[in-house]
Amino acid sequence: MKIHNNCSELFRQRDWKALHDMLDSASPGRDPDERGQIAHWRASALSAEGRHDEAIDVLRGIQSDCRCRSTVSKHIAENLRHLGRDMEAIEELKNAPLADEWDRFRALALDAKYVLAHLLASNGLEVDKAILDDIPDSYIHITDRGQRISKSDLIDMISGKKKISI
Repeated sequence: MKIHNNCSELFRQRDWKALHDMLDSASPGRDPDERGQIAHWRASALSAEGRHDEAIDVLRGIQSDCRCRSTVSKHIAENLRHLGRDMEAIEELKNAPLADEWDRFRALALDAKYVLAHLLASNGLEVDKAILDDIPDSYIHITDRGQRISKSDLIDMISGKKKISI
């Protein structure tokens, strides 16, 4: 079952009822990738609707099926951040298997590391130099709300020159 195109269109239209109805009727069977795809779209819709606790529940329910758990942790952390629970978001990412998944899912683990660094810095906590070293100077993070933030923006935030919210 390839639901990406249909979900993407309904998501762009912000037709949450139709999107949830389509996901409810999907039957992934035993395929963990399909279950992950359905959960991803459901969690994305719930988050966009402001239903962050429900999105977190969906993501936690599918985490063991996903090949890249770091990206699931990143999505959980983003939802926790929207709920004002930054310390829980930081713990979520600190417990993510970033190092284990670095070679297989570098781009996804890198994105999660960026979110971790941003959460730490925005809460006045020290950002480990090793995390910053892993983020290329040319890296641009695109937030779940479409904002683009560079590594230099992050460095400016850490040094106190700039305040950025994601």
